[in-house]
Amino acid sequence: MGQHTSVLLKEVVDGFENLKNGGIFVDCTVGGGGHSKGLLEKYEKISLIGIDRDPVALEIAKERLSEFGQRVRLFQSNFSDLDRLLDDLCIEKVNGIFADLGLSSFQIDAEERGFSFKKSGPLDMQMGLNAKSAYDVVNGYDAETLERVIRDYSEERFARRIVSSIIEKRPIKSTDGLVEAIFSSLPSYAKKDWKKIVTRVFQAIRIEVNEELENLSKLIEISKKRLEKGGRIGIISFHSLEDRIVKYGLKEGFVIITKKPIVPDDNEVKMNPRSRSAKLRIGERA
Repeated sequence: MGQHTSVLLKEVVDGFENLKNGGIFVDCTVGGGGHSKGLLEKYEKISLIGIDRDPVALEIAKERLSEFGQRVRLFQSNFSDLDRLLDDLCIEKVNGIFADLGLSSFQIDAEERGFSFKKSGPLDMQMGLNAKSAYDVVNGYDAETLERVIRDYSEERFARRIVSSIIEKRPIKSTDGLVEAIFSSLPSYAKKDWKKIVTRVFQAIRIEVNEELENLSKLIEISKKRLEKGGRIGIISFHSLEDRIVKYGLKEGFVIITKKPIVPDDNEVKMNPRSRSAKLRIGERA
C-alpha cells in the first residue's frame, strides 16, 4: 500500500488561519490523515472531527493521528450526512470544514477496488457506504441512463458509441473488460487518445457509483448552516464538474478568500503527478 501524499498541504493549513484561537474543525475526507495532521500541528487549540466513507482510510488516519489523543474523533460517514453526525454529537456550529475530493493513493493502487484501468480488477469503485457498485451501473443501467451518466459526468463525445459497445458485451465483470468495450467502440482516428477517453469514462462511472456531485452540493449547503460566522470552508476539486459546483456554491453566503483557485506549483506536480489537476477554493462564512 503506497504512502498517500496530501495535495496542497501547506496551502490548506495556511488557508485556515481563522483557527489560530481554536475551535472545532471537520475534515470530511480524512483519508490518510495528512491534512488533519498538518492542521492539528499548526493550530494547537483545535479539536478535530475526521470522517471518511472508507474504513481502510479510517484505520490509516487512526494510526497517523493517534499522537493527538482526545483532540481527534473519527467516524465512518458520508459527508452528505454531516448534519446528522453533528446533531448526534450535540455540536451546533463548527469553525472549519474541509474536503479533498481526490482518490487516495491506497484506493487507486488497490487492484481489488477497481478504480484504475491500469490494474486488472473487479468492477467495484465503491468508496464506502454505497448502494451500488460499478458492476451494477455498467451491467444494470438501461442504454439511455448509462449514456446520460457517461455524457454528463465525463463530457465524452463518444458516449453513445461507448454505451452501445458496453451493452453488446454485457455482462462485463472486470476493469479489463470495460476498457476493451470502450476501446473497441472508438473510431480509428480516436484510438490514439484511448487512455484519456477511458480515464474520463471511469471517472463518470465512479461519480455515479459514489453520488459524488450530489454529495458535494449537499456539503456546501450544510456548511452554510453549520459554520460559525467567520468560519471557513476549503475544498480541493480535481475536475471541472466538481470545481464548478464549488465555485458557484461558495458565491452565496460566503466571502471568497481565494479570488482564483490555488493550484499546485511545478515542484509539487513533479513530486506528485496526481496533484496536477487539483484546485483549492476557500470561503469564509459571512
